[in-house]
Amino acid sequence: MGFALPNGSHVYLAKTYAEAETVTAATNAAETVFTTAEATKAKAGDIIHIRSAWPGLDEVIARVKEASESSVTLEDINTLNTGDFAAGGGAGSFRVIKSWEEMSQITEVASSGGEQQSIQLQFLSDTTQRNVNTFKTARVQTYTIAHDSSLPFYDLLRQADSSQDTLAAYMFVPKAKENRYWSAKASFNDIPNTAVNTVETVTATLNLQSGLTAYKQASATAPASAAAPKK
Repeated sequence: MGFALPNGSHVYLAKTYAEAETVTAATNAAETVFTTAEATKAKAGDIIHIRSAWPGLDEVIARVKEASESSVTLEDINTLNTGDFAAGGGAGSFRVIKSWEEMSQITEVASSGGEQQSIQLQFLSDTTQRNVNTFKTARVQTYTIAHDSSLPFYDLLRQADSSQDTLAAYMFVPKAKENRYWSAKASFNDIPNTAVNTVETVTATLNLQSGLTAYKQASATAPASAAAPKK
């Protein structure tokens, strides 16, 4: 059993990426192995943003466990289920995240979505209805931020809002010694909410495009500067 408070956590957005590397094949394995078209520039500990023909792997943010020649092993990325990850179907690309920008002065985090939807079914022979799961609603994170237009992540959010490109994000939770990665499309309302005797705030909304990938850290020390953290 374990639990931790989120106090002291930091949220980062991907600032710069390396050039995309082409993936020609991906294994169905407990830890997926990519085959790259050319010798990979990725190295162990790098955080990568994946594009894949497998919907369950597309836009996922993962950590590289091992890399050599044209082989890249993804840590804790399980693709054994061929029902979800059809054999031979995992080609695509990935980009190494070179630097991050902290989304600072967050005063509140709100999450919504992810609720299981269902449809009711009743056979002629049934005396009660059955619930059959259908889909889960889209997940959204909303961040309330104390307004300061000089903060460097404002421009990053404005660009992401304008382009609607999917960008990587992660939360460093020191008390849990954990980094939590996901990808999202951003919406940024940079017009401050203003009220007497209240700190002005702006709102950033992240519409999640992937599931969460979590990696434990060896220590509770926050990553130095904006470099991608390593285990």
